[in-house]
Amino acid sequence: MNQNRRPQNHQQTSNRPMAVRKSDELPPKKKSGCGGIFATIFLLAVVLVVVLLVSGKIPSPFDEQITPPAENLSTSTINYFITPQGYEEPSPTSTQAIATLSNTPLPTEVVIPTKTATPRAMAFVSQLVGTFPHTMFYSQYKCEDYLIIGGEVWDLRESPLKGLTVKLSGTYGGGSVDMSSKSGEINVFGQSAFGFILDNQQIKSNSLSLQLFDEDGQALSAKVSLAISGECDGNLVLVNFKQVQDFGN
Repeated sequence: MNQNRRPQNHQQTSNRPMAVRKSDELPPKKKSGCGGIFATIFLLAVVLVVVLLVSGKIPSPFDEQITPPAENLSTSTINYFITPQGYEEPSPTSTQAIATLSNTPLPTEVVIPTKTATPRAMAFVSQLVGTFPHTMFYSQYKCEDYLIIGGEVWDLRESPLKGLTVKLSGTYGGGSVDMSSKSGEINVFGQSAFGFILDNQQIKSNSLSLQLFDEDGQALSAKVSLAISGECDGNLVLVNFKQVQDFGN
């Protein structure tokens, strides 16, 4: 009986599990989710920074930074804009010069001729009759007494023309002469005669002249210079005025 029990006990001992020391057992792994959360937040931050850089919301650290010039205490205006090389602002002078260029020919300057006063043709001409001794008309006077100047005024038909003024002017013997005589006021030399009597200085002179005028003082003839010889056979000077064209009367 005992022999049969032993092998039975032995079989039970072999089926019992073996005992293991606690030090040989591996500790279980701990699971943690903090690392994944931080990684996700970092990626989101990187993406946000990239988006802001692309959109220009924040300046890029790679862009060139322009440092403004130092403050100038002078009154001149500081120009913060840099003009590219090879480019110049057009000046007002150059713009104006370009604006005046055109294919239209410039107008030629027209010179208006100025009117020159042409001398008016005189209505009367003078005719020197000659110099004579005064005794031809004034035998009662001596040669040394007087110098006599006279003549006549004729119209276009060589008829006597009365009422015109003859002026004797100039100098004689150191004195000034300014005398007038109407044609027709004397009749010694003719119906329209005029005449002047001067103290005879018995000198040679070319400084006396005669000229004919109308009633309004307008000259009808040019001045005619008289040659005074100072001799007794030439102390009578005769000059006639002859009309050659109408003068308005």
